Amino acid sequence: MKRAELEESSESLLEPLNQADKLISQGKMEEAMEVINGREKEGGLEELTWRLVESRCWNRKGELEHALKITDKIMKELEEIEESEEQKGERTKRIKIDSLIEQVYALRRLGRLEEGLRTGDEGIKLLEELEELEELDEKEGNFNGQGRKVRLLLTTGIIYSIKGEMVRALECYKTSLIIGEELGNKQTIANSLCNIGLIYHDKGEWNRALAYYEKSLALVEELGNKQEIATTLSLIGQIHSGKGEMDQALEFYEKSLVIREEVGNKERIARSLMEIGSLYQELGELEKALALHKQSLAIKEEIGNNMELAPSLFSLIRANLDLRKNKQAKGYLRDLQRINKQEDNKQVNLYSKLAEALILKTSRRRKNLTKAEVIFEKIIEKAEEEKISHELTVQALINLSELLLEELRQTGEEEVLEEVEEKVEKLVEIAKELQSFSLLAESYWLRAQLALVRLNLKEARCLLTQAQIIAEEKGLERLARKISNKHDQLLEQLDQWEELIAKDASITERVKVANLEELMGWMARKKEIKIDEKEDKPIMILLVAESGLPIYSNKFDQTKELQDMLISGFLRSINSFVQEAFEVT
Repeated sequence: MKRAELEESSESLLEPLNQADKLISQGKMEEAMEVINGREKEGGLEELTWRLVESRCWNRKGELEHALKITDKIMKELEEIEESEEQKGERTKRIKIDSLIEQVYALRRLGRLEEGLRTGDEGIKLLEELEELEELDEKEGNFNGQGRKVRLLLTTGIIYSIKGEMVRALECYKTSLIIGEELGNKQTIANSLCNIGLIYHDKGEWNRALAYYEKSLALVEELGNKQEIATTLSLIGQIHSGKGEMDQALEFYEKSLVIREEVGNKERIARSLMEIGSLYQELGELEKALALHKQSLAIKEEIGNNMELAPSLFSLIRANLDLRKNKQAKGYLRDLQRINKQEDNKQVNLYSKLAEALILKTSRRRKNLTKAEVIFEKIIEKAEEEKISHELTVQALINLSELLLEELRQTGEEEVLEEVEEKVEKLVEIAKELQSFSLLAESYWLRAQLALVRLNLKEARCLLTQAQIIAEEKGLERLARKISNKHDQLLEQLDQWEELIAKDASITERVKVANLEELMGWMARKKEIKIDEKEDKPIMILLVAESGLPIYSNKFDQTKELQDMLISGFLRSINSFVQEAFEVT
């Protein structure tokens, strides 16, 4: 077939293909499958192109293994096709690139991250090899080289994000945004904005993330893309949840769920149910949370995607442990361990090991607690070696620290205190590496409480101030309120701490007064710390020069024995400390 004839054939093929592809992008999977199944069977590259769209449909429905099987067959058949004609060779390469894109999507969702990155790299290299790409792009509509590149960039960016390589992920998303703006493609722009928002979301920069999500939402609403609307609403709900605005969070989650039910995407419906369940779990409404997690699990079991079952089973284990239903938690652990044996997947393995350790941690027997400590240590070590799942590593670190803290409370041994401090420093390192400001603020708060145990009141106050500034700067209102409340408590307890210093109190006594258990327990389970809302009363106004010397002061409460020079020196030390903290930004 000559080039002109081939181009004419391609154009006639594109109309129904574009229709199917558009339906997929709008989340109308059943309608897309009707188009795909209703086509006349083609031969050669035309048939492979149709199968490629079919794999995309299965991917978006969450049938990841099925999508992979289709793309594997496409790749094998491509190898058998003769590339006697120049244009056919380019078309073959293009179909291969699209197949690789779908494989990256499936591999990422299945947790096979390294394999996904290798596949993505292969696709990008093929794109670079294609000649006359820009000329051909104009004739191929949605199936163009730049569009392919965007898909690869967005998907590989998510993999980098999961691995904690945020800088590389952000580079992928910003490049795709530039391409989208050059092409005037609103869907690409919306997806890129949303994914950039995800980076700031993971870093704990709630307000910045929210701004990107809202821009993306406006575009997808304009396009009428229900599936993307639901996804963005869900992400906005997560922002409100993180900021402690639970009513708003629930509102956005429920709007997202309604749309996902309209679209009929079972995988996303299950995800919404899990999100709402986790919100109720954090609020302490555990029975509601349990019911929603069960609904989510049932849908995922119907889909049959083991990779998606793992986080649901893990959530059910944690909810049952919170309800002290250890027998039920152990039952779900057995299901999770069965999946772990079936799947060669690092993420599932981490879920399984972490859940096992959490159950052991609830035991009163020393040997079980020791086993839990060993598992937590192995999770941390393995995650560091393989650079996977910082989220689960953080959970392991926090739960291990909680165990060590209990041991410290009972024994008062200096060695155990040093171990706790070491784990908290590791949390600070991870927070800085990920630029996760929520974790960084929480970690400084922990360091402040440990400074109290060391009877270093000045350092404790500096650390609390630093943690509060980070939380406020990054829009973490709920966390900022908690830290502020803790700082107020410390001010009220200054006399008590001075007495402990004077009598050289034991570590056990200091740990009790510092009340580290409450903070560590909240970080481990993300359950609410109750805050007594108090009306702020001004103590004094103090204006200081850059040197720290007081310029003007006015005391409102004459009973407070505040020394201007001491306060200005304190502020000077805070300024130095805060500057050091913000070097990570």
